[in-house]
Parts: sequence; structure tokens; C-alpha cells
Amino acid sequence: MKKILGVGTALVDVICQVQDDVIQKLQLNKGSMTLIEEDQIQVIRSHFEKPLITSGGSVCNTIHELNYSTHEAAFYGKVSNDEYGKAFIQDLEQANITYQGVIKENDLPTGCCNILVSTDGERTMATHIGIGSQLRPDEINEDALKQFNHIYMESYLWDHELTKQTLQKVGQIAKQNKIETSLSLSDPFCVDRHRNELKDFITEYVDLVFCNFDEAKMFTESETMADVSAFFQNFNKKIVMTASAEGAYYFERETVRHRPSHKISKVLDTTGAGDNFAAGFLETYLLGHAIEEALENGNTKAGKVIQQLGPRIKRS
Repeated sequence: MKKILGVGTALVDVICQVQDDVIQKLQLNKGSMTLIEEDQIQVIRSHFEKPLITSGGSVCNTIHELNYSTHEAAFYGKVSNDEYGKAFIQDLEQANITYQGVIKENDLPTGCCNILVSTDGERTMATHIGIGSQLRPDEINEDALKQFNHIYMESYLWDHELTKQTLQKVGQIAKQNKIETSLSLSDPFCVDRHRNELKDFITEYVDLVFCNFDEAKMFTESETMADVSAFFQNFNKKIVMTASAEGAYYFERETVRHRPSHKISKVLDTTGAGDNFAAGFLETYLLGHAIEEALENGNTKAGKVIQQLGPRIKRS
């Protein structure tokens, strides 16, 4: 058993199925995440009917699924002492996940992510980070971090100066204490905004990188699978890449592993596919099993979550 800490943005997810014309009307980029201001939330919500509301955020989704494994998972983020913040922490506690983060009285609300699910299952996210953008490096408890065997982080934190500094400090602490780290590239546009800084951060502080093919193309500034593969084989890091119907790949220097995806008859909602894939991979990888087994478990988790609405695999 390993102790895993997820470091990410604490968000309450509000999820609803919509037609593509709603996404166009709201001027959002289909399939990507757009940062919004607080006054845009109600405009977007006016197009929602009976939305699903759950605690979320990319890292939180991964940690939540990892909690069903033999490992012990905890979450580090920042919430406000408001209704959504209390609900977020209560949701973690009900799943026996330790909240290691910060709770503050603040003018900024707890963050929320409005997820618009198209009829083809693609999800478009409009996110108000709220107090999550104020996750400060001086709030990090180094002694608390030392108890973990693995720290999983998200690149979304690079979009704000304070959270970027926090991620850098976490990386430094992990390196000093020989704690293995992993990082999700999160979103193609996020990668495009911060490509060079993310490459430097990964080179210095990250052992394992998670991405999908679109994020990989943006990161490597390539268009073909052959070019992406060639870049990763020379990048000197462990890379796990999902490629939708093509399955999942693992790159480590000249080593390349692949597992085909599972055939899914109907994709309802791709929200959380990458998050649950990462959980499945880490669950098996951290037990020391073969990479092919880790890729297969990741594919299994992703295949389950895309057949339902919402980012969490439902259990009876």
C-alpha cells in the first residue's frame, strides 16, 4: 500500500447535457477548459436543466477513484468557508479521503466548474477558480508532505502565479525527500500557454507525466503519432498518453508499451475519462505490476466512467 497525495484545484462540478449551439452561443471552446469570471456563472447556468452537482476538479476525481484501491489517498487544495467549500470537504470525508488542504474566510468563493456535455459525449468546461487561485506556497506543510510516497499534481495550477509557486514548492520538497511525483498536462490550451515553463518543471521535479494525444501534440509541437513518440522517447521521463480509440501508450526512453482501448457501444459523457485513467494506472503502477497491466487498468476505469454522466464511477 502506498500513501498518495493529490495537489490540485478544489472545485464543485455542475454538469449538464446541452446542444452544441449552446456552447457556440456562450463562446466556449468545445472540448476544452475556459477560465471565467464570477458574473459569467449565472449566464451559463441559465442554459442548464437539472444539473448534476458533485465535488470535483481533475486531481480530486483521480484521488476519489484511487481511494477504492488498496492505497491511501488524500487531497490538498484550498476552499472557502462557504456552502460549497463545506460540501466539498464533506464529500471527501464520506469517501474516507483526508482533506490536507486549507480552509479560509475569504471574499472569493469556493471554485466551481460548469461542465457542458455535448450529445457526442464531449465535455466543455467553464471554470471559476475562486479561492483556488489563492493556494499559497507559504501554506504548504513540509512535514505533512513527507508522509506520502507519491504526489500527483495538475498543470491547471500553472494558470495562476500563486498556485504555480505552490506547485514549484511541492516539487522541491518532493525532490529533497525522494518522493515520486506525477503531473497531468490537464488541457491542450494550458500546455500551449505554459509549454516551456512546464517542460522545465517536469525536467527538474516530475517523474511521471500523464497526457492525452491532443496535449501531447501541443507539448511536443508535433502533429503525428510518430513525431510525438520520437519526442517522448528522447525526453528522458516516464510518459503515459491516452489516445481515445487508439488506446493508451507508455514511453520511457526507447521503451514503448501500448494497450488498445475497450470497445464502448455508447459514450455518454467523457468528463473524468483522463482522471479515472490516471487513477487506474497509478493503482497498478504503484503496486509494482507490469506497465501493460497498469495501462489496461487505466483503460478499464476510463471505459466505465464515459458510459455515465459525471466524473465518478458509480458503484451500487
